[in-house]
Amino acid sequence: MLEDSSLKFKFLLLFGLLYSCTRPNELKRIESTAASYIAVAGVDTAWLDLNIKGTTFKGKCAISFADKFTDSGEVRGLIRGDTLLGDFHYLHYGLEWKRVAFALLRKDQALYMAEGEQGEYFNIPYFKPGELRFDSVKFVFRPITAAR
Repeated sequence: MLEDSSLKFKFLLLFGLLYSCTRPNELKRIESTAASYIAVAGVDTAWLDLNIKGTTFKGKCAISFADKFTDSGEVRGLIRGDTLLGDFHYLHYGLEWKRVAFALLRKDQALYMAEGEQGEYFNIPYFKPGELRFDSVKFVFRPITAAR
């Protein structure tokens, strides 16, 4: 009987050691992707370099309006399903910094830039409820394929 309980103890000890080596609290590797996009709407052109890591995104965006002036700056935010929601902090007319709400809808390989009435809460821009629209957008970003 002593040998049987000793064997059980050894088995439990071995099981405990093996379980502790599996590291259940180890951080999972977060996927990240980077891509460049372009959107052309008449005489206006927009470029977007986007980095996605887990459920967040950040990147650079520039919008050229008829080659007269360019708004350029940084985008950042969170990803909720197929929608990227955040803000665009940019230099307007090369004179003053502005921050506006920014949203993209992922559909197939394209990103549709949202339009809609915006508000601001504690200097954080947002789309007013019911105002976020993707149905008649100006810019549809398409991936830029790198030459290989």
